[in-house]
Amino acid sequence: MLLKAHPLIDSIEYCIKKNKIEASDFKILFLSPSQKIFDQKCAYSYSKKQHLIFICGRYEGIDYRMEEYLQDHYPLQFEKISLGKFVLLGGEIAGMTMTEAITRLIPGVIKETESRQEESYSLKENMENLESPQYTRPEEVYGYHVPEILLTGNEKEIHNRKKENEKKSD
Repeated sequence: MLLKAHPLIDSIEYCIKKNKIEASDFKILFLSPSQKIFDQKCAYSYSKKQHLIFICGRYEGIDYRMEEYLQDHYPLQFEKISLGKFVLLGGEIAGMTMTEAITRLIPGVIKETESRQEESYSLKENMENLESPQYTRPEEVYGYHVPEILLTGNEKEIHNRKKENEKKSD
C-alpha cells in the first residue's frame, strides 16, 4: 500500500504558499530509508531554519512522483533523511525524535545556554565527544562514591576533571 503523490504535493504547496515561506527559510524532510542519516550536526543545521516540513510515509511508502516533484521544484530545500538503518511502520516516531532533537537547540527552549553547548556530540568537539559521567546525592550509593574532586566546590578542578573524563564516541 502506497500513499498517493498528488494529495501530498498539494498539501506541501498549500503550506508553503499559505505561510508565505521564503525559499531560504525552510527544509522539506522526507523521512525514508536514505544514505543520509540524521545526527546532531543535522539537528543544529535544521534548528537554524524558520520552517520545517516533515513528510512521513506509512507501510510501503509514498508514490515516487512526490519525491521527483519535490526534487524538481525544491532542490535546495528537499532532503531525504533517515533516523538510522532500520525499518519502522511509518515515519511519525522518527519525525517526533528529530523534532525534539532540533527544537531543544533553538535559543530559549532550554533556559540554560550551557545545557545546549556542553553536551554529548558537541559541534565544538567535532561531534566526537560523549559527556562526562554525572552524579547526584547521596555521595555514596551501594558502595559507589561521587569522585572527591566533585565535592570540593573548586570549579576549575571540576571543569578539568569533566574534560578529562569525556569519552570519545565509538
